[in-house]
Amino acid sequence: MTRHPLRPAIGLRLAGLVVLAVLCAGSTPALRRSAGGVVPTDRPRAALVPFENLAGREEQGALFSKVFFAQLVASGALEMAEPGQVDEALDSLGIRAGGSLTPAQIRSLGEALHAPYLVMGSVLESGRLRSGEVDVPAVGGTLRLVEAASDRVLWAGVHFRSGEDHETVFGWGRIMSAERLVSLLAEDLLGDFREAGSRRAAGSLKKGTR
Repeated sequence: MTRHPLRPAIGLRLAGLVVLAVLCAGSTPALRRSAGGVVPTDRPRAALVPFENLAGREEQGALFSKVFFAQLVASGALEMAEPGQVDEALDSLGIRAGGSLTPAQIRSLGEALHAPYLVMGSVLESGRLRSGEVDVPAVGGTLRLVEAASDRVLWAGVHFRSGEDHETVFGWGRIMSAERLVSLLAEDLLGDFREAGSRRAAGSLKKGTR
């Protein structure tokens, strides 16, 4: 397995990013979008762990997991293990889906799925807010790429969206569907993820031509 060690500064930045995201949960976030880290460029095998739900609505974890898995497959950035395989591995290891994982559980899950990397996420916000005379959905979440063998976070992103983000006059552009908004949130986070991979690939290419 190819390792991608983090410089100390990157590790500290990612840790701070996750802390900021958690602090934003349950309130109107001042932080709207942030991401950083490194992404492997060789399309390695990875598994999406069911989202941890910190927003208090149990069904939202399943919605986020479904939408993000579809977007990850469509992105082509990683070779994704099937959700059924992930569920079977979690059951066999006695790990509760949607909960926090210990370093030992992360290693065991990666080994069981033959996946060097795990994609892990948290639902930080999932509710509605008042926009004029109507309520619109508001969602927020984090996404992390974790090296299973070492439990190191290689890349992390956090993003929040509301149904009024692109609203213009008379409510045009307003989004009323929570699932549609989660899909846009996934596009945002995975866009940052692909951008990090592109930067790394470009950097490797430059080194190879020197």
